[in-house]
Amino acid sequence: MSGPKIKGADAAEKSLFDAVIDPYTYTIGKDTTAASMAVLIVRAPKDDRARVKSDLESKLKISGISFTKSTKGGGTGSTELKFGNKKIRVTYKPTSGGMSETTLNATITELAPSIAFMQGKRSFLNITQYYEFLVENASGADVYVVPRDKTAGINFVESMPNSSKFKDKMENAMAILDYLWTVHDETPIKKVYWGYRAKPTGINGNHKGDCFLEFENGNWLGISLKAGGANTAEPQLNTYVNKMYDDFGRRVEKTKLINKVHKKIHGVLGLPKDWNSRTNMTTSINFFENLKVNDIDKYESFYDDMLEICRDAIIDQINSSLKDTLKYIKSQVIKKDEKVPLVVIKAFGKQYKYVTDEDALETHIPKVDSVNAYKSRTSKQTWHIDLIAGSEKLTMNMSVRSNKSQPNNKLAQGFNLAVKFNGLD
Repeated sequence: MSGPKIKGADAAEKSLFDAVIDPYTYTIGKDTTAASMAVLIVRAPKDDRARVKSDLESKLKISGISFTKSTKGGGTGSTELKFGNKKIRVTYKPTSGGMSETTLNATITELAPSIAFMQGKRSFLNITQYYEFLVENASGADVYVVPRDKTAGINFVESMPNSSKFKDKMENAMAILDYLWTVHDETPIKKVYWGYRAKPTGINGNHKGDCFLEFENGNWLGISLKAGGANTAEPQLNTYVNKMYDDFGRRVEKTKLINKVHKKIHGVLGLPKDWNSRTNMTTSINFFENLKVNDIDKYESFYDDMLEICRDAIIDQINSSLKDTLKYIKSQVIKKDEKVPLVVIKAFGKQYKYVTDEDALETHIPKVDSVNAYKSRTSKQTWHIDLIAGSEKLTMNMSVRSNKSQPNNKLAQGFNLAVKFNGLD
């Protein structure tokens, strides 16, 4: 087996390593001609990475290849060695999926075009050229609001090839870069900020913008970025049942829901009320995993019942107060900021388009005199909110579902399922 080319590496030592690493394979995560270190990515199922690392290090030791164990490179750590004068860091990444990949995918479409724009690049021949540019410029680009976001950004760039959707997201980043230059050609942009954790001075910390444009004329614009297929509906609100109740100020009702979910679901399965505490979580996870293996139908049936309980409870909360529901939509979905307006841009392939659902909501909300939330007749996860203003009606397409990666999903996620606004019907 011969692995991918590593720039400047000793060919004989690399050949020996390629023979030792078999049957595992690797990809190049970070490597430029000027870089003194190359990062290699070995993929394995999330719960199997430590075993793969241990196995590879045993093979290296038997073969006489010197290496050191490092805590850098993720939760599993990494294995470091040298090919000639080239330092090599072998990292162990999950095959795909999980919340970390969701964050990484979003970062590619936000950070990559921001860096390229601020470094004066309008286009790239291909994603390889684009990525090599990011590696070389991530630390020097003036897109970070605070130093800790710069550190995070550099780490994200290093990790970008780990995404199972790397090619798709890099093409989306090309589309967003094109959008930035289109805006600039109409109204000159002074600076693009990546709004990862911190926001630029004077901008509300709850602003929905993923990136912020400061124009030469002193005005600002926030950009919320989405990515997907040309006709797919990406969530325009991502929240959780727990936070939704808190945002409504419904502490008593939330406690009732937690108790009901335990009584009807986890308690029936024999788990204590504090099954998801730090002390009990490992035992509970093992219980759920065994249940899936031994009786998958029972496991899925209990999850469906829990999903129904949570969906019914959310719908009841929406229908209980017109005033509270409209306030919630204004503050959590629209998030209007008079000083820094927001546009929603969706990238699909190497193209982009404006998403105007929130504009329609903002115009319609002041006229609404009644709301009606109800569940879908065809989907276990979907529900809707009708916003009624006389003879006019807008319908919000909503969903509630598990969104954690295994084994922390479904029953292990408990009542705190994900709630999403997926656009207007």
